[in-house]
Amino acid sequence: MCRLFSKYESQIKSYCIENGLDFEKLSSFPQCWGKNDIWVQYHDPSRGKNGMKDETPAPIVLIISVNGGNVTFTQTEHTGKYLR
Repeated sequence: MCRLFSKYESQIKSYCIENGLDFEKLSSFPQCWGKNDIWVQYHDPSRGKNGMKDETPAPIVLIISVNGGNVTFTQTEHTGKYLR
C-alpha cells in the first residue's frame, strides 16, 4: 500500500462508507500512484497469471487526488461493479 493511501486512509474510508463502497475491497486492490494521486485498479486473480504477457486489463475503479491536503475522489464506470 502506498504511503499516500496510508496517510489519508481515514478520509478514504469515510468516503467509501458515505458512498456505499467496500473499503476492504478497495484497500486490497492494486494501486498506481504519483506524488499527489492514487489510481486504484481491479485485478481478477483468476486471470493474468503471466503478468503483462497475458495483456489482462485492470480497469481503474477509483481515482484519489490530494491537493493542498484536500482529498478528492473520482469514480469511474467500473466503481459500482467492483466496489459495491
